[in-house]
Amino acid sequence: MKVIIAGAGLGGLCLAQGLSKAGIGFEVYERDAAFDSRTQGYRIRIDHSGQQALAACLPSDLYNAFENTAALPAPVYTLDTRMQTMEDKWVDQWIRDEREIPADLKADRHTLRRVLMQGIEDHVHFGKELTAYSEQPDQTIQCLFAGGETATANVLVIANGAASTLVAGCFPGTSLHDTGDICIYGKAPWNGELQQLLREGTNVIFGENIAGIIDVMQFNRTTRSSVMPPEDYLYWALIGQRSSFGLQPGQSLRLSVPQLQEAVAQATSTFPDALSPLFTGAAVTAGAIVPVRHSVQGGRSQQVRVTVSGDAIHTMSPAAGLGANTALRDAAALAAHLKKSADGHLPLMETLLNYEQEMLSYSAAAISASKKGSALLYNSGDNP
Repeated sequence: MKVIIAGAGLGGLCLAQGLSKAGIGFEVYERDAAFDSRTQGYRIRIDHSGQQALAACLPSDLYNAFENTAALPAPVYTLDTRMQTMEDKWVDQWIRDEREIPADLKADRHTLRRVLMQGIEDHVHFGKELTAYSEQPDQTIQCLFAGGETATANVLVIANGAASTLVAGCFPGTSLHDTGDICIYGKAPWNGELQQLLREGTNVIFGENIAGIIDVMQFNRTTRSSVMPPEDYLYWALIGQRSSFGLQPGQSLRLSVPQLQEAVAQATSTFPDALSPLFTGAAVTAGAIVPVRHSVQGGRSQQVRVTVSGDAIHTMSPAAGLGANTALRDAAALAAHLKKSADGHLPLMETLLNYEQEMLSYSAAAISASKKGSALLYNSGDNP
């Protein structure tokens, strides 16, 4: 069996590792020109399901590298704009006490991708945009890339992110719903200057129709690992209704850096003045603003050996922190199902259908939970 994976995000690379562990041939094709050609975010919380998925797909040394490069565990604090504790605001998916087992692990996204690339570098191809695919007479899938190159495999996995143009061919009816809300994120060095104001963990600040998340990312560098963690930093994200950022409904999000900085200043105007250096001193780029969207999931239409995973089929609000964890869960589930087929226990098409039935069930629940998280965080008008 050979599998082609379109997309080298966290989910695509985790699937590649799972297939490698299962002894199944694979190739990953990514449209980005290089591994680090663009910023794909900073802090990401890996919950218990995400940890289970990584443990299932990664060899033990790489899973240890993931754990060793994660930030030190710390609790979540819910605060008002005066930095006073709020008792009536809580998203179900948060861990109330990080001493609970299993605690969420806070990973640096770029570092986690480097862990996921270990040992499979020769099978990950950058600058390769998949533009179309077709079923061949022998039921294999031929993939066509921009530039005219082709590749053939027994299975194609579409994992190339939200707004993928490839999904409609196998899951018609799948679309993206734009809530009209937005998220802006950034990072700044952690030098302890805000130590008196911030708790050493995840600080969630509730404003009017907006929430700010500030995470102190401190790493343990005493443990030897094949991948080293980054320097300590402060991660922040602002998520809320457009009006909280001074933006109009339907206004283009292609903002200049000064416009982006103005939107951040508007959104944090009720936050303590002492936090201003965090937002104004951060290296905010035009790629740091994203719309809050969620998928409307369609259904399979043809018995073709093409399937989907990650944001391509279940984009969701970042409010509950479930998007990447659900993509990792996809990777572990699909790798396990494909192994059954590779071992001769199930026909390949039946294997894909079983995976999709499972995936569509838990991802629909995750989309619903993310909507509820948005409503609690910033009074999103999108119905849970």
